Amino acid sequence: MFLLHYSNCENAFQTFANDEGDDPSRVGAASDPLMEGMEQLDTVISFRDGGSGIARELQRAASRSQNSRSERNLLTAFRDIASWCEQFSLPKTISDIAKQLYRRSDEEKLLRGKPLDAVIAACIFIACRQAHVPRTFREICNLTHVSKKILGQCYKALEQAFNLSPGATAASNQTSSTSGPENLLVRYCNHLDLPANVQSITSDIIVAARSHGIADGRSPVSIAGGAIYFTCHLLGKVKSLRDISSVAGVSEGTIRLVYRLYYAEKEKLVKQEWIDEGKAKLENLPFDSTK
Repeated sequence: MFLLHYSNCENAFQTFANDEGDDPSRVGAASDPLMEGMEQLDTVISFRDGGSGIARELQRAASRSQNSRSERNLLTAFRDIASWCEQFSLPKTISDIAKQLYRRSDEEKLLRGKPLDAVIAACIFIACRQAHVPRTFREICNLTHVSKKILGQCYKALEQAFNLSPGATAASNQTSSTSGPENLLVRYCNHLDLPANVQSITSDIIVAARSHGIADGRSPVSIAGGAIYFTCHLLGKVKSLRDISSVAGVSEGTIRLVYRLYYAEKEKLVKQEWIDEGKAKLENLPFDSTK
């Protein structure tokens, strides 16, 4: 019996060329544009030197010639940004925006002396808003374990340096497409396992309240939480204050306060067609006399 063995002797190059065909001049992973100007290759020194001690000397030389401290800090920050964005289920585009913001702040020394985690948290917060998937201060703080005070300081500094729209975290900016309470409803209602009509009606109620100046000056998370509580009772899909408070990240008292403001003007907020169609009942709304 004769066995034939065939081997492919062509070079096993992996090509990253723009055109089709082999491009042996370029192998390995694609370069990262965010790391432009930095060394993106690693050198690994083997420990096997026959006991001569050469490997140790080579490792020392390699460590001295490795990236500067600022570049190592940048790499660390990029890894943390990618890790936190992944934990937050944020798309890669937001991670890239946050990395760009961090690199600029690092190059311009905008937040010298501030904790690394706080700077990263502020960059992620801004990136979320720029990508129209806003997250609240409390959510970012819970993710990164950075205090709200420090996060606010870093955000304000970056806001001025990057010429962002002022007051993006304040209630005066609630009407913007990225920070309004309506944009928080999808996430909150999903966490509360509420049907789709609750979200849509809550959004209409928030818009109506804004047009009448009801609950003006309240934060988006407070309005979203209070409006959901109001709508759930209105539609008979009751959720407890504790559940809504846990999801929205605001106190039960804050939610109750917004609810009382809505309750006092309920005739202006509830559409007659909802009542006629049997979707809503004003009598379902409990009177809250809690002070």
